[in-house]
Amino acid sequence: MKRIETLFILAILCSLFPFSEAKANKHISPHHPYIRYSGRVDRSKKESVSFDWPGVAIRCHFTGSSVGIKMNGGKDNYFNLFIDNELISVFHAPRDTTIVVETLNRKDSHELRITKRTEADMGMTRFMGIMLDDEGALKPVPNIEKRRIEFIGNSITCGYGTEGNNRDERFRPDTENSDKSYAAILARAFTAEAHYIAHSGIGVVRNYGDEEPVTDPNQTMPGRYNRTLDNDAGVTWDFSSWTPDCVIINLGTNDFSTTPHPDKQTFQNGYRELIMQVRKAYGDIPVFCVVGPMINEPCFSYVKELTIYFRNVLKDDQLYFAGLPDNLLNQGDDLGSDWHPSYNGQKKIAAQLLNPIATRLNWDYAYEEIHPVVIK
Repeated sequence: MKRIETLFILAILCSLFPFSEAKANKHISPHHPYIRYSGRVDRSKKESVSFDWPGVAIRCHFTGSSVGIKMNGGKDNYFNLFIDNELISVFHAPRDTTIVVETLNRKDSHELRITKRTEADMGMTRFMGIMLDDEGALKPVPNIEKRRIEFIGNSITCGYGTEGNNRDERFRPDTENSDKSYAAILARAFTAEAHYIAHSGIGVVRNYGDEEPVTDPNQTMPGRYNRTLDNDAGVTWDFSSWTPDCVIINLGTNDFSTTPHPDKQTFQNGYRELIMQVRKAYGDIPVFCVVGPMINEPCFSYVKELTIYFRNVLKDDQLYFAGLPDNLLNQGDDLGSDWHPSYNGQKKIAAQLLNPIATRLNWDYAYEEIHPVVIK
């Protein structure tokens, strides 16, 4: 087994589940039908499954006393490792690595779940399958998620800096955790499977910090939306393979957070193009256009006006506007790295969106994760 590079991760794994390569020696292909993926993945290679969007998850149920994960996560990607819904470790696999978790009860069925914390610019991930001991076997994964949601967004949706200590701390890859974004929180509240089509700094027509009011369209969200891999334009996503019950778009912050701003018509045309892409892909399903909480005018009015146009002129009554106030987050523990929402701030965002979505879709939800937020 390749040595795990981060001693902190090694210490956690040793203290909770001793590991070695001795028992996990039966290789299971990443294409095995009992291994379930959530999120956009590329299955075109026989020996691996590749992905780079944030929040991609791998799940399987297995028996046996050990399980190994074969993965190359790239230089800066980080992953959450759960066994039976318990977070065992945050791990980093910058080269081909096998991580083995041992001393499990071999008579029980266990769940392995891995979630990608980081986004595409942290590198490509190749998952090469799992290892079981000689007596181990895979079991079908029960379909516990009743619903499906697609989130389209920027750094807020990625969970950028959610685990940073304060607003003045600079971003590091290990402080990003898509599992603590408002999107993941909402997905858990609604017991929904989620796809996260998100990229930090991305805009509708202008990306963050661009010296021009309009960015190369291939680099904005409308240009990336149809990709299986965020940073690879060569593989087109098959939209028929997964259809959500609703789509939540939270874009526009990067178009207007720095100058020069795009003009109103250009921005609305780009946003309209994105909505029409969603409509072409999924048909007449609810789409929620969210603005905030890191931006206000003129983005707020531009998006609201566009949704009114769709509803009143195009007779699209499945398009909704959801504006988040720019004073939603306090300046203390609601902010993580680079002034982005912390986990506490992300819970406030989720709390604002929970009821409008539940009302429009007639969905019940769990409130436990969001409820502990203390408004300050």
